[in-house]
Amino acid sequence: MASPSRSSQKQQQRGDPRLKKCAFCESGTAHIDYKDYGVLKPFIDYFGNIRSRYYSGVCLRHQKKLREAVERARFLGMLAYRK
Repeated sequence: MASPSRSSQKQQQRGDPRLKKCAFCESGTAHIDYKDYGVLKPFIDYFGNIRSRYYSGVCLRHQKKLREAVERARFLGMLAYRK
């Protein structure tokens, strides 16, 4: 049987993904460049899939622009489709 203090520690360790702020909105980014691998990398998982908004914390407008940039980079061979 787990003690109540242990379960509260688990809740404190994990942050709520819904409370994340959009990184692109905070920095004032208007355009996401498909050639900038450093910007795209945190939003792509190990298998090459685009992370969902729930986990990445990106707003809908920037998620659509991010998806378009990743698709362009994949088409030009800068990113892999799958690993």
